[in-house]
Amino acid sequence: MNTGISFYRAALIHFRLALVVLLLSGVTFAQDKTEVYRNTVASVGLITDRTGAVASGFFVNSKIFITNHHVTEDLDLRSAKIEMKDDRVFKVKRIVKEIKLNDLSIVEISSECDDALPLADESGIRYYDDVYSLGNPTDEDMNVDYFHITKGRIKKIDDDSWFYDGDENYTHEAYVIQHTAMIRPGNSGGPLLNSRGEVVGINTFFYGDSLNYAIHVNELKSILDDNNIAYNKSVGEKIFTKKEKRSRTIGERIEFVLFERQFEIIEIYSYVFISLGALYFAFIFFGIIMIIVYITAFKPVSNRNR
Repeated sequence: MNTGISFYRAALIHFRLALVVLLLSGVTFAQDKTEVYRNTVASVGLITDRTGAVASGFFVNSKIFITNHHVTEDLDLRSAKIEMKDDRVFKVKRIVKEIKLNDLSIVEISSECDDALPLADESGIRYYDDVYSLGNPTDEDMNVDYFHITKGRIKKIDDDSWFYDGDENYTHEAYVIQHTAMIRPGNSGGPLLNSRGEVVGINTFFYGDSLNYAIHVNELKSILDDNNIAYNKSVGEKIFTKKEKRSRTIGERIEFVLFERQFEIIEIYSYVFISLGALYFAFIFFGIIMIIVYITAFKPVSNRNR
């Protein structure tokens, strides 16, 4: 009987340990969301004009702001402005490029913004990755939840087509990311971010809480490259255009791989560590079940004839 009691105590200890790990994981998830928000919100803006229409977007360099085509299509340039969370306001100078097919727009401001978001590499965008929508969603009464962040996961990455109400004669087409980081009207043009604060997509449309869609960042990169617009500036580093990237020396390319891609390497190690941890706890729970079954099956039965 003492052996049985020790088994139960061991099982209870492992259960408590697993519960603590789950609670700590919940705290970690909340911290991840807070950290992403803190590191990216300064680069995200609310774009509006005299009509009071609300949409979102983000800077990729000191002059260029990205949003959706359906946001700038009817934008009044004389009153158009971009408002930031820290109360900075930038006047819109011009629309550099509008691409109706994949619903993207490149906007230039009159002054300069010191904050910009990096664009993620395609190799780091995978199914079931955690993602974050950051923007300015509105409710049915047009109340704005300024600079609001939601968390979800990537569910699908594929080519897709869609159209908007009143625009049934024109179908938009793009490489898109379906995700569960909820968006609403007002999120249009805002960034879909990964856990490192890099842009993986541009939030564009939704059908429900779990059917949210963002234009894949590769679509944006192609447009920026074609128009020789620089992006992906590191702290203290020059912004390279596509042509300049091709002309880098071998030493510069090695340095880029060693220092710029270090986070991807760390992420791989983290993924392996977490996976092994999950297997450990699965093994513990399976062991607990087997112990309970063993004790139950071999528990002494009283002899009624004695």
